[in-house]
Formats: sequence, structure tokens, C-alpha cells
Amino acid sequence: MNRDRFPYELRLPLAPYRFEWQGDAAVAAERNQTALYTEERYTHQDGTVVIIRAYGADGSLHVLSDRAEIELIDNANDPGAPDPVSLVRLP
Repeated sequence: MNRDRFPYELRLPLAPYRFEWQGDAAVAAERNQTALYTEERYTHQDGTVVIIRAYGADGSLHVLSDRAEIELIDNANDPGAPDPVSLVRLP
């Protein structure tokens, strides 16, 4: 993947996740599948893109964006967290 095109990325360890938009939600979505991963591509009104890839071999996730930073609140690895599901805030 071209780092110039998607300068923001986050590789997520295996854990339960909930995704939410930080700002405006995407206006278009597209889903593709390859032998290695399933990809969800979200396009925003301004033309920016957020991609979520789920790798079948190990179940890991990779989030890419040309929009802004991706935020992870890692509740799954925090035994004291009231909610055991980690939150991924998409730009």
C-alpha cells in the first residue's frame, strides 16, 4: 500500500472491536475480497477514504486512511476497563 496515498494506518492485534466515526460518516461503501483479506472501503463527501482490511489467515485487522489519524482505545487489553471491547474511532 502506498504510504503517500494512505499516510495514516493502524494494525490491530486480535481482540474484539467496535468501530465508530469521529466525525461525518462515509457517504459510500464498497466491499472486496481477495485470497488474503476482505476489504471494506469507505469514501467520504470530500473524497477521502478509510479502508478496513480483515486478514483471513490470522483474523487481524489493518485500518488505512488518507483522511486523518485513527484512534484506538484498547479496552480489550485493560482488565480494569468497564467495557471489554476495544474502540476504534475512524476519522
